[in-house]
Amino acid sequence: MSILQIKLEEFEGPLDLLLKLIDKNKIDIYDIPISKLTDDYLYYIKHKNIIDMEEMSQFIIMATTLLEIKSKLLLPKEKDEQTNEDIDPREELVKKLIEYKKYKMIAEKLYNIEVFADKVIFKEADIKAIDSIKIKTKPTAEEMLEGITLKSLYNVFEEVLKRKELKTDKIRSKFKSVTKALYNINDKISYIKDLIILNEKISLNKIFEESSSRVEVVVTFLAVLELIKTRDIKVVQQGIFDEIIIMQGE
Repeated sequence: MSILQIKLEEFEGPLDLLLKLIDKNKIDIYDIPISKLTDDYLYYIKHKNIIDMEEMSQFIIMATTLLEIKSKLLLPKEKDEQTNEDIDPREELVKKLIEYKKYKMIAEKLYNIEVFADKVIFKEADIKAIDSIKIKTKPTAEEMLEGITLKSLYNVFEEVLKRKELKTDKIRSKFKSVTKALYNINDKISYIKDLIILNEKISLNKIFEESSSRVEVVVTFLAVLELIKTRDIKVVQQGIFDEIIIMQGE
């Protein structure tokens, strides 16, 4: 499959990048070829030097979401209990893209109104009022990733996926009698929290190795990212080649 050679221009975020890729490839937003879109998206984040940790986190979360959808499409289709119709794993992503596109158009209209406005009225800040307010700052993403970057964290996740793929029986995986396991991100978050309470600290590789499938690895990684985002866990690596350790956050 050929990968789109895209110009590494600036994007406002993961959804903005996906919309640009969809427009560039003239893709029907209601029938997205996830495999092709995922390849193009991963190509971008691998070649784009994103320095800001918060921004990098958003792009990685979207990458894992695309990989999860791609994995689900390879499994037997899930049925809706009420309508008995097939559930499309892409449906939630399509809704987010349409919603984002709608708000982006509104934002552009508001921007044009501001640009062509005759007057801009503003009130200068009250310095005394600002000085009297004490703001308690929360730890940043960098502080919760002691000694490592989100990119190195993603590299560990990618390596685990490759090992899972090598262990897969290529012949048996084509059989129709595949048992589908359902994994919930909230359940994984609770599970990781319980592990940290019991062990104080635990190896990231050990958590991934307990996953029985590629889909579970993806869900586990999403849970880890969410816990970092909410400051519930802290990720530490003492040296470049040392194990990545997870411990309780703030």
